Amino acid sequence: MPGAMVHHVFYHAYHSMTIRPGILDAIIRADDLYGDNNVMVTGHSTGGAMASFSGLDLVVNREAQNVQVLTFGQPCSGNEVFASNYSDRAPNAIRITNGHDIVPHLPPYYSRFPDKTYHHFPRKISNWQWHRAPFSLVWCGING
Repeated sequence: MPGAMVHHVFYHAYHSMTIRPGILDAIIRADDLYGDNNVMVTGHSTGGAMASFSGLDLVVNREAQNVQVLTFGQPCSGNEVFASNYSDRAPNAIRITNGHDIVPHLPPYYSRFPDKTYHHFPRKISNWQWHRAPFSLVWCGING
C-alpha cells in the first residue's frame, strides 16, 4: 500500500508476537485440509488494532479467503491511505464501538496534519444509547 502508514507500537506488537507464525500457518493448513473456511479475527482495544493487522496479514501475505475482522473499542491504527486501502483488501471488517469509550478516539485527530494523523477503516457499529437499550445498535455505514 504505497503511502500507507500505521501506528508503530501496534505494528511492532503484532509482528513481535511469538505465536503469530504458528497461528497464520495453522489457518492456512486448515484451509488446505478442509477447504475454504471462514476465519474470524477479533480483538478488544489494543487487541483490536492487532486483530486488524492479523486479518490484513492473512488476506495479503497468506492469500487467505473468507477472512472477517470484528473489533471492539479499537483505537485508530493507520493513516487515511491505510484506512481506505484496508477496506478494499479486507472488506469483511467491522468495528464495534461504545459512544462513551475514549479508546476509539485515540490517538487524537490533528486537523493541522490530516495526512499524518490516524484514521479508522470504515464500517462501524455503534451503541450510543447503551444505558437505555443495551441491545440497540446503530449501523454507521461505510463512512465510519
